[in-house]
Amino acid sequence: MTDVANGVAGHNGGVTDAPRRGRPRSAGADEAILTATLDVAREVGFRGMSMDVIAERAGVSKATIYRRWASKEALVLQALRSAINPMDEVDLGSVRADLVTYLNDLADRMASGNMTDVLPHLIEWAVHDEQLRVELDGYVAHRRQPLVAILTRGIERGEIRDDLDLDTIVDAFVGPFIYRKLLTGDAIDATLVDRLLALILPTITP
Repeated sequence: MTDVANGVAGHNGGVTDAPRRGRPRSAGADEAILTATLDVAREVGFRGMSMDVIAERAGVSKATIYRRWASKEALVLQALRSAINPMDEVDLGSVRADLVTYLNDLADRMASGNMTDVLPHLIEWAVHDEQLRVELDGYVAHRRQPLVAILTRGIERGEIRDDLDLDTIVDAFVGPFIYRKLLTGDAIDATLVDRLLALILPTITP
């Protein structure tokens, strides 16, 4: 089962066509189309993809796609939303244990996930498309929220200093992941997680 089968609650308004009369929609066709959209995006970017190529890759007709999504932009936005796997809330009783679990999960997702593979193309397109920019902001907020929750609990338990800016701490943890994914291509793995914890934790603990 691919990532696109999972979907995200609260992220499906305003981009797909209203339900139409006729034969019921096939969930298998929907998944094939959304998966093909992300696959093609990884290869040629969102701006360079065409409905013809997506239809061929998904094994459906172009008319089948347009019965579901009125435009390429609407299809892309739905594919992005569907590719976001919710990250589990982590609460193991200590901020260090929570950070180890969360950051290693993030590393696994960024090293292998469909969504992060298309991030360079997504960022390039979002510069010129305000709706996509909003969608990208939502994706980033979704990925940051569990880390914010971990740090907030750490402050409440006295494990994290309460005089620091949480957004800056989140940036410090997540920034190297994005930097390696988009620019250097260096490994995003447990070694990176260990080095970040060794560098950042001593500066944010009492």
